[in-house]
Amino acid sequence: MLRARWLVAGSLFATAPVPAQVSPPPPSEQPAPGRDIIVIGSRIPDFQRHLDTCLAEHCAPDKDIAATLALAQAQFEAGTYDAARSSLLAARRRNARFAKQYPVAVANLHHANSVMAGHLGLADSEWSSALDTVSAIKAGMAEDDPRVFLELIELGDAFARAGRFKGSEMRYAGIARRAHKLGLVEIEGLALLRVATLNTRLAEQNHAMFASSARRAIDALIARREPALQPYQVAARQLSFLLAAQTTPGPELDRLIARYPRQPAGAPARLLYAPAVALTASVQGSSNRSDPSLGAGAMSSAGMPLVGIGSYVGQWIDVAFTIGTNGRISEAHISRHGDHTKVEGGWAEQVVRAVSVRRYATQAQPSYGRERYTFTANLIAVTGSRLLARDPTPRLVRADLGPETAASTASNLKPVS
Repeated sequence: MLRARWLVAGSLFATAPVPAQVSPPPPSEQPAPGRDIIVIGSRIPDFQRHLDTCLAEHCAPDKDIAATLALAQAQFEAGTYDAARSSLLAARRRNARFAKQYPVAVANLHHANSVMAGHLGLADSEWSSALDTVSAIKAGMAEDDPRVFLELIELGDAFARAGRFKGSEMRYAGIARRAHKLGLVEIEGLALLRVATLNTRLAEQNHAMFASSARRAIDALIARREPALQPYQVAARQLSFLLAAQTTPGPELDRLIARYPRQPAGAPARLLYAPAVALTASVQGSSNRSDPSLGAGAMSSAGMPLVGIGSYVGQWIDVAFTIGTNGRISEAHISRHGDHTKVEGGWAEQVVRAVSVRRYATQAQPSYGRERYTFTANLIAVTGSRLLARDPTPRLVRADLGPETAASTASNLKPVS
């Protein structure tokens, strides 16, 4: 079964699972197959030694990439973004030419580069790596292979992250039509779900303009009768609640959520209400532009001065939280943060506030979450100069890290003092 990513985020380098071209690795040393990278207690030096050993033994490109992704994930979680990107770029130099033999592994590497570039505000690299991901998978796969379609959907996600929402929707719709003709029902379902998700998130920013499009996309997917679409219809019903909750006041929201089925033990938490991260022009003296998954709308930055390159270094937080059996958030707090992040007031406090009022479906047992938020801004060229500066409009980028565990705290991440 395929699995949606993007707005329902996975780990930093996660995406819809693609069959890996590597043997199952030892659980204590290498990442899980595909792009689901989980730090399970080894320290960064352990990951580095594993990669060094792999390279010294002239290991196959897929094993090199798997070891690199594990190292880069650990470096990302530690907040050493430049080190993570350096690891990924070095692996790309070593392995990009092997796309025909190892299309999945090389595509995973380009995807990770794209995601990491986004957290660093390197918009050009984020976009070019998204294009490279598609090229890599096409190098070794037939045009009608489902894995090619998955990467094309990822490219649509890149359109959305760049604010090219119309282009993103048109790409998803085109993929759905072609998948339908080829009988790839799950790919069609995933593309249709992306259309519904995009419009639902945009409706958070402008309900009057996008709510009707979101409703049409949701209803069209739910109305389908193919059994293979059932998982996507479950997600579409979840979007329906998210859309309705955008304009539902407190007591009515409680009644709306009470009608959603209770989630059994072991089932993933289902998000039903997520208010926008309300960044304002007072944050860092600027306005914000964020991933649509965050629900925060962009404001005009016309006439505002460019910002120094170093202004966003170390600007990240990990928000950990508990989802109770009643679907409410408790104990939302900053568990770790970058060296230059102001944890009281400003953007970090507003992120925690938005997370703390989310609502999930009721569930049989409590569950836990941890999300990385990076406050950054795109690097752009200064007019009439070769110098680079930060765009005056910041971006807020999110990654789902999974719940805090004793294993994850063994890494050299900095706790909140």
